[in-house]
Amino acid sequence: MGHKTYYQYYTNVNYLSCADCLAWHGKISTDPTRFPNRRDSCERKILALEHKDIKYSREKARRMRAAAKAELTRRELLSDAREALGNDNEEAIDLLAKAAKIDVYISEIERLTRENEEIFQSDETLRQRLCKLFAQSYSDKFGWPRYELLPEPMRFLREQAGIARIKQLLG
Repeated sequence: MGHKTYYQYYTNVNYLSCADCLAWHGKISTDPTRFPNRRDSCERKILALEHKDIKYSREKARRMRAAAKAELTRRELLSDAREALGNDNEEAIDLLAKAAKIDVYISEIERLTRENEEIFQSDETLRQRLCKLFAQSYSDKFGWPRYELLPEPMRFLREQAGIARIKQLLG
């Protein structure tokens, strides 16, 4: 007697993934055509799952869905912080701190500094506080389990390069 084959939608959860792909991340179906056939630049795959692994896969799917939801929350916090910058800097810092606890990306810090160049040039205290916040958050992320897969020297060099870039942007 044959077992059903299950399929799981996978996308790389990061700042480049579109909201539509994140909405599908981790979902399981017995019909692979149920998943969208997107033609954008998101990295995604439909993974075949063995019937014997479905219990584990469903638990993994819950973690995947939580990661996708966290990324969407991070984006919302970042967007709200952008709007607050220059009007309510304390609120902006609070929102950026919450977003950075989820994840922090150098390219987004670069964008933030470009968009708010005048504010940062006129408020050294704000710039210093954000530099400290982002540098600490960036450093902290290299202690997360997903980074433990990297060889220690590579992880250290990436961390140091990112912190140096943050200091260059905001220091």
